[in-house]
Amino acid sequence: MFNFYTCVTPDRVPAGAGGVYTERTMAKLTHQQALEAVYTDRLERKGEFVRVPTALFIDKVDVNMPPLPSIAFYELDAAGQPELLRKSDQPYSPLALSNYEHIWISGEDYSSLKRFAELRILQGNAAPGKPGLPLENRMDVLRKSAIQVVEDLFLHPTPENIERSTKVVSSFVYVMMREPQAYLHLSKLSSHDPYTLQHSVGTSVNSIILGRKVGISDEKELNEIGLGGLLHDIGKIRVKREIINKQGPLDELEWEEMRQHSLAGWEIVKDNPSLTERTKRAILEHHEDKNGTGYPHGVKHDQIAIASRIVGLADIFNALTTNRSYSKARTPFDAFQFIREKLGHKVDDHLFKEMVLVYGGKLEATA
Repeated sequence: MFNFYTCVTPDRVPAGAGGVYTERTMAKLTHQQALEAVYTDRLERKGEFVRVPTALFIDKVDVNMPPLPSIAFYELDAAGQPELLRKSDQPYSPLALSNYEHIWISGEDYSSLKRFAELRILQGNAAPGKPGLPLENRMDVLRKSAIQVVEDLFLHPTPENIERSTKVVSSFVYVMMREPQAYLHLSKLSSHDPYTLQHSVGTSVNSIILGRKVGISDEKELNEIGLGGLLHDIGKIRVKREIINKQGPLDELEWEEMRQHSLAGWEIVKDNPSLTERTKRAILEHHEDKNGTGYPHGVKHDQIAIASRIVGLADIFNALTTNRSYSKARTPFDAFQFIREKLGHKVDDHLFKEMVLVYGGKLEATA
């Protein structure tokens, strides 16, 4: 039984009402945070124009910076009338651009802007031969973007927000399949977070890593597993807040309500056509145990989908390696020892051994 809590993380600049970055908050954004703002679609709009932080284009002014995208830049006057700063095909000095905290672009150019940001995140650069954003920084942007998307999803589990979740998971898989060293950075990002939203992201990350480790190479299947991890606790939005936040043990009635969250999650997503059966089953079955003592249906090992078993183990591992209000995070090795000694009836033996290997561990055989 795990309790979770939500909070604004210290390294995030709070957005304004509705999660949109305003002129005031936008001025504080770093290059990475600006990428995150575009990637999660949290930019302010005024009529047909979108306010964009210039930090998106300028990490530091230097001759090796990526070229600016083919997008027209504007200023808006007090009446909201546009003044052209740069035509889409016009060279423009990064030094000149650095004099502005933000510029405006037309809605027509917004898709080009998002492609520019996504290239920086997924591939590290915006043009061949130009220095790219380091892999660790790109993983950090994806993690924070995922947390923001899941925050929106927990508040409003709409088809649109589920679609945004799908995009974030696909990005994790895309990078990991093309850059094997992303394993290291992803595993660092998945632990030691005390909040529900970050637990969901951590479970997703570990699900993708474990799926890849056991030989799943199909990107579509990895996406489905990762999305199951990201959405596995979505049913908790239907559990009373006082139960979710309770410091001590749950009583029998409270525990019964908590046990409904996986079924509630399935009810939320079952009619969503953008989610596959593999993802939906992972949400439904992630608390089923191999010996049939889990919930909601008490099915046994051979009746539980492999994706569900992966997400279930990732969920347990991430929770054990997470700082919570009533317990400190365990090291990965201590978490594996605890799972083996106390939770062996819950997890797939083969998946457990592979998860240990992901973290470079080796458990001695028990007597």
